[in-house]
Amino acid sequence: MQIWQSRTGGVFCVRVDRGEEICGALRDVAMEKGMRAASVTGIGALREIELGYFDVERKEYDRFTLDGSWELLALSGNVTLRDGEPFPHLHGIFGFTKGKVRGGHLFSGVVSVTAEVFLRPFPVPIHRTIDPEVDLALMDH
Repeated sequence: MQIWQSRTGGVFCVRVDRGEEICGALRDVAMEKGMRAASVTGIGALREIELGYFDVERKEYDRFTLDGSWELLALSGNVTLRDGEPFPHLHGIFGFTKGKVRGGHLFSGVVSVTAEVFLRPFPVPIHRTIDPEVDLALMDH
C-alpha cells in the first residue's frame, strides 16, 4: 500500500495493492493517520468480494459473494468511530463481463489489480451508536 497526502493536508490518496483486503487496509490508514471521520471514494478491481444489503424487516444483512475478479466501478462511503476505533462503512458497484453489474454494502474484498482511493478527513469526530429501532450502529455526533 502507498499513501500520499495533499500539500494542504486535507486529502489522502491511497493505492491499495494486490492481495490486500480493502476494508482492513482503509481502516489501517485511518488509524495510522488519526482520522476520526472521513469521506471515501475510489475505483479499482477486487476479488473474493462479500456484499450485502440490509433487510429492515429482519434487521439483518443478506450477504452474498462475487466470484472472480470484478472492476470496482464506484466505491463510496465514510470512516467514523465505532467503539473508539476507525470503522469504514463502504458501498460498492462492481462490473463484470458484458456490462454485468452488482452492488451493495461492502463487507470485504481482496484487491486483484489495484484500488485507488481518496480519503477526505472531516474536522470533527463522528461516532456510531446502536439505534434500537433498526438495530444498526448509525452515525451520531
